[in-house]
Amino acid sequence: MIGTTWKGGTFGIRVGSANALQYFNKKWTHVEVKLGNTFHVFNLSKTFWTTCPEFRGKEIGMWLHMHGLDHWPKGRPHKVKLIPLGSNKFKLLK
Repeated sequence: MIGTTWKGGTFGIRVGSANALQYFNKKWTHVEVKLGNTFHVFNLSKTFWTTCPEFRGKEIGMWLHMHGLDHWPKGRPHKVKLIPLGSNKFKLLK
């Protein structure tokens, strides 16, 4: 699936409502995302299913910085790939 970079108080990946419904399970409280060779756990907020279909954390910010994706013009976030690996696990690619 294609997501976009997101920045609020921290960095995150916005998956969007359609991807949330297709690739995520409403029973999940968190996802495990492989950044490079390591899995990291990111909580899904209570608003993930309504107004904020993104997950966020400092590890995402470090990954974005390492790949030169931590800055973008207002309203033009970078696109990233989020590959489903089964259950609540994904791999993030640029």
